[in-house]
Amino acid sequence: MKDFRKKVRDYYQPYYENGDEAHLIGHADDVCDLALKLNKICDEKLVILASYLHDTYNAQERKIHDKLAYAYVLNRDDKFLMELSEEELLLVAHAVLEHRASFKGEFFSTLSEIISSADRGLPDLDFIVVRSMKFNHGNAKDVYDHIHDKYGTKGYAKYPKVYQRIFKEELNSFKKLADELTVERVLKIWSKK
Repeated sequence: MKDFRKKVRDYYQPYYENGDEAHLIGHADDVCDLALKLNKICDEKLVILASYLHDTYNAQERKIHDKLAYAYVLNRDDKFLMELSEEELLLVAHAVLEHRASFKGEFFSTLSEIISSADRGLPDLDFIVVRSMKFNHGNAKDVYDHIHDKYGTKGYAKYPKVYQRIFKEELNSFKKLADELTVERVLKIWSKK
């Protein structure tokens, strides 16, 4: 499977080259690593494909990148997607469409839950602060607002059942830390990166 993963990574890497610092190919690598660890029942080939496809259009059109990637998958526009059955194609397409923290619907499949969970990353406030600072070009006030709005106890981030089950205790602590975060703490974490 390592050979397949390398081929997939190499193929989709150009889509990530013009992304912001938080959405380069390393992010897709992290998503794939965590998705493979969380996976218990899905075909690894589909986990790998969905991991590397999920943010392919982020650099072009951030607000609708999930929809653009979904359409790309359904169009079977590349050699990896042409090899999938109709059912496999739908699983990957929906995992790509449903990966965002703001997704409000019910997940199409376990693969969707795994990719969405992996895209959240581990419930580690320091990691989220550093990633957010990279995305926001070091604007600590924006990062503070973003983390409160998205990750706090009343935040909009949706955590799939898989994620909630695996990281139950860590997630509760993480949300509390997000609530208690200050701009000064953001800067302190960023300075240690």
